Amino acid sequence: MAIRAVHERWGAVFAHLPDLGCGRDWAEVWKVRPLAPLTCDECSHLMYAKVFSSSGLRFFAHAPGAPKCALAEESPAHHLLELAAAARQAGAHAELEVRGPDGAWRADVLASDPGGAWRTALEAQLSPITPDDIAARTERMLQDGVSSVWFSDRMRAPWFGTVPWARVETGAGALAVRDGLAKFSGRHWEAGPQGVPAADFLRWMFAGRVISHRRRAPVRSPLPAWGTVWTAPQYANAETGYLDAEERRKREQAEQERALLLRRREEQQLQMQREQERARAEGGHKAAVQALLARQAALEIPVAQFVHRETGSYPFVSDKGSPEFAMGVPVYLGLTPYGVVCPVAGRLSALKSRLASLVIFVASEGERRRIAGLTMPGQRIEVLT
Repeated sequence: MAIRAVHERWGAVFAHLPDLGCGRDWAEVWKVRPLAPLTCDECSHLMYAKVFSSSGLRFFAHAPGAPKCALAEESPAHHLLELAAAARQAGAHAELEVRGPDGAWRADVLASDPGGAWRTALEAQLSPITPDDIAARTERMLQDGVSSVWFSDRMRAPWFGTVPWARVETGAGALAVRDGLAKFSGRHWEAGPQGVPAADFLRWMFAGRVISHRRRAPVRSPLPAWGTVWTAPQYANAETGYLDAEERRKREQAEQERALLLRRREEQQLQMQREQERARAEGGHKAAVQALLARQAALEIPVAQFVHRETGSYPFVSDKGSPEFAMGVPVYLGLTPYGVVCPVAGRLSALKSRLASLVIFVASEGERRRIAGLTMPGQRIEVLT
């Protein structure tokens, strides 16, 4: 079936136009005897006028014995007629095979608002086409202020989800939208209603109750991951709200992780500083201990000589310091403590009464001054070099 034919006297005639596009009446070609002289402008085979019983739409059919011809294929014209009928049932004005300015595009069915507010091309795309080509055709119509919806009865097509689209099927004698509608469930997209009569779908679309939406959130099986779906505006807004909330959550989580990382780095740096200070302190302590031991060892002979001069006896000088003598080296005459060599200044305060009767031997005047303020008044301190 086809929308156009060639009359041998009138030229091209169009079944969907009230005057056949040439100022003539449909009654002059439909159910007339003899048959009107109509032929196909593709294959030149004889054609005759018919009316589609379920919708009342008019078309031209090839007479029996027609050769292979694109216009003789039933599905394209059949869906085209049904789309036009559905558009009219939805309250739109519908014209078939409308060409754009300068022939840049041709709409299978051009549905328009009776008040002129909008125009939408309804395309019955049943032949193969690439996603790039169908996107380019959509863009050409948009440049002239015409949106488009592409319909197919194929189970799948590579351009599904690329442009505004719907998969249709004919059930119970009426065209229905089988796939393309979806709803947002709070976190995922799910399949929407199926088997929606084409007139209802178009009514929703013309009224803005469903819109073509570029999906961003994930889908839940069995809904395929189509890029574009038809959905209610509230579902599109719900997806935006969900994604915005997810973005805020991820941003806050990232900020928390950065703050935690900074705290960990600060703690690590603080720990490193403490370890470095501890190492320096330990190093200084070790150096001080080594210096103390060196002073104590260096004074061993001078102390023995000093005590011999003072008492006429050689003392016993211990080989290491003792906590009881403020870590200084004790010096004995017999079993009696006589003195202490280089005690640690920091330990003297607690022991100064016990050490008050002993002679303190030091290696320098500076050491004597440090110790003098920490001992009992009158404490004897001798500097030996």
